[in-house]
Amino acid sequence: MSDSASRIPKWVWVTTPTLAVAFIGFILYLATIPAGDELEAVKGDAKKALKLGVEKAKEEAAKEVAKPSYEFYQLLENQTVEVPKVDVYKSTPKDAEVSYTYRLQAGSFRSADDAERLRASLLLEGLNAYRQESTVNGSTWHRVFVGPFTDRSKMNKAQDLLVSRNISPLALKEPVKK
Repeated sequence: MSDSASRIPKWVWVTTPTLAVAFIGFILYLATIPAGDELEAVKGDAKKALKLGVEKAKEEAAKEVAKPSYEFYQLLENQTVEVPKVDVYKSTPKDAEVSYTYRLQAGSFRSADDAERLRASLLLEGLNAYRQESTVNGSTWHRVFVGPFTDRSKMNKAQDLLVSRNISPLALKEPVKK
């Protein structure tokens, strides 16, 4: 029984190689057929359909969007504007008795040595720097000032120089009475 169960029928031996040869022949046949222009034809049809769709959309958009009519040009032509008479502007003179001096606070330190170091470096930069001590809540602070300046443009130049050295100065404006 084992011999009859392990035996393969003869018709399987005949049909299997025949089908394999037929399949290989079919593949070779497909390889010899030249590629058609079907892809180009489909692309052309798609382009035509796209152009038609775009043209239809433009036509519909042109129909839907009605251009607004601007009437204000015509309205303004026929109108006049009455301008009231205004007196000529006269500037008021500044108070000659009050002038200002400006100074910049470059830093505030608890240590006098740190303040002196900053003052010395600012003096080397050509700035008029000085140190002032003050007591705040029982502790002494050493503040470094640059100035005084009588002109804001000179103060701005000194401020630019301090900013270029990564120092954020505090501008102080003090009135001076004559």
